[in-house]
Amino acid sequence: MASSYVSLRDFAAGFAEEHEGLPDWVHPDARTPAVLEQLGLRHRVEDILDTVVALQRAERLQNGVFAGPSAMSSAYRDVLQAARTLRVAVPPAILAGTPFSAQGCFGTDGRAFLYLSTFFFGPATEAERLFMTGRLCGHIAARQVTAGTLYALLADQDGLRKMARRGVGPMLEVVLAPLSVGVRLALSRWHRAAEISADRAGLLVCRDVTGAARALLRQHLGKLPDVDPATYLRQHEIHGGNPSRFAELLSDQPFSHKRIRALELFARSEVYAQATGIVVDDPLTREALDQQTARLLGVS
Repeated sequence: MASSYVSLRDFAAGFAEEHEGLPDWVHPDARTPAVLEQLGLRHRVEDILDTVVALQRAERLQNGVFAGPSAMSSAYRDVLQAARTLRVAVPPAILAGTPFSAQGCFGTDGRAFLYLSTFFFGPATEAERLFMTGRLCGHIAARQVTAGTLYALLADQDGLRKMARRGVGPMLEVVLAPLSVGVRLALSRWHRAAEISADRAGLLVCRDVTGAARALLRQHLGKLPDVDPATYLRQHEIHGGNPSRFAELLSDQPFSHKRIRALELFARSEVYAQATGIVVDDPLTREALDQQTARLLGVS
């Protein structure tokens, strides 16, 4: 009997068949970090991550469910639409009652799965759901999953490093030891650009700037935001202050108001127009988009 949900084997086969070069919408600073190749660690890291992610996936399934035609079917349709729009293999998707911040795309570039929150997907609008599934599938399209999961492991996001130690043992630190604080900082800078690229992918899927912005607000406020994105942005212009550049450098994500501004820039660009077929009046060139996004985010 055929499985009613997508397996990692299905994804890996589809990835090998369908995945091509990086899409035009990927931010220049979000390409695969050279540090993995320079240290000759990619294959070793991916072996470790495959083991860790197998444990992570098994543990999260205990209180979750694979999305498929007969389970969480609306979320499954969102994942299918996102994968089809971004031209990637359909990834397995687990839904559970997890915090919004725990949602993500984990694994390696060739073996990835999505982890989604029922608290987010339950009340979310169609545009918000498509943005979220689109941005997570965007990590797959941009080949960011291996480096992103490695960063989550180094930063111990949602206890991933603790889980890894249980499954891998002392060998984990032998692999992670060469990845010094400097490498983590380098990945942090890359990670912010990768998040911007993923946001762009989400917008390509939902094609609704306001819906995308509300999804970001819901993600960070933890509830249905009783504020429209325009009001939120004005509030930050008036009361947001100016955090130290060092604090922003250490952040693994751009601040929400900057991500919304970056989405607005992308929606006015020729890159967005070419990818969607939507007519954009006086579109930003690719060069202008990159320059303005870099200036906005402080990512050179």
